[in-house]
Amino acid sequence: MKTILRLSWVLALPLCFVLSFSACDKDDDKDSNTGNSACAGGVAFCMEYGSTNKSGAATLSQPLGGRYRVYWEKTAGGSFEQVELDIYGSATGTYSIDTTGATGTAVFEYFSTTGGANKGVSGTLTVSQFDPNGNGLTGTFTVGTADGTLVKNGHFVNVTP
Repeated sequence: MKTILRLSWVLALPLCFVLSFSACDKDDDKDSNTGNSACAGGVAFCMEYGSTNKSGAATLSQPLGGRYRVYWEKTAGGSFEQVELDIYGSATGTYSIDTTGATGTAVFEYFSTTGGANKGVSGTLTVSQFDPNGNGLTGTFTVGTADGTLVKNGHFVNVTP
């Protein structure tokens, strides 16, 4: 009996090891909505653009015009994508997504070399942490774009300059 038990452990242990590593997925730009969080792995920015997850590092800047910009970009194999998320305010709270750039609103623009610019025309952005000189900005967003693409599950976490 002890021999069978030892043999089962000897066979089960390597199998568990192989399965644990094969379940890891480091692709942070999913081609379809598989239910996996685009923000897995501690990245600062993620969103579902249509049915495609986009995620990675992001930076915070303060361009002219009284706004704060959360900026994400990705370059791969000759293609380029970016998001500019401009917040026209300086506090936690909810901002309406539109194209005006008025105080108390937010402006969303997605750009890719294959599809050009796509502006947000509706939606909301909620800033839950506003500390640009310390821990950065944290928040969520949902956007309807000019071409009808829905941006959902948008997150930015501790984005700093």
